[in-house]
Amino acid sequence: MKSITLRSLVILLLAAATLSLVPSASAQEEVAKGSKLRKELFELARPDIEAVAGRAVLFNGSMKRLGNWAFFSGNIVTADGGPIRVGPGESGDTALLWSLKNGVWFLMEAEVGFTDVIYLDWSQKHGFPGKLTGN
Repeated sequence: MKSITLRSLVILLLAAATLSLVPSASAQEEVAKGSKLRKELFELARPDIEAVAGRAVLFNGSMKRLGNWAFFSGNIVTADGGPIRVGPGESGDTALLWSLKNGVWFLMEAEVGFTDVIYLDWSQKHGFPGKLTGN
């Protein structure tokens, strides 16, 4: 068995350090407010949500991305930040799910106006890791 030279050890350590800096496909990340991706995804959901709300909406909440999936949980508000309440629950609670396929994002689920955690079965239904939605 050959011994590892100091040079080989340094190369291995540098490679390991470099790999540790690369985000994993399984690492969940927050999609920053104002980012191009966040705007793009909201524009995919906006027509469905505005049809239910009957007016223009803004989205207020958290958007997470995990690999080829993105999930938003929050509420809809007016341009000045006022609440918008819809549905039988008179709620602005909103949950959105997107999937990235062949470089194109698709809206998979869009729910607004619920009072319970409506997305508990989405990971099973669509096959994404449950940690994206906190399950």
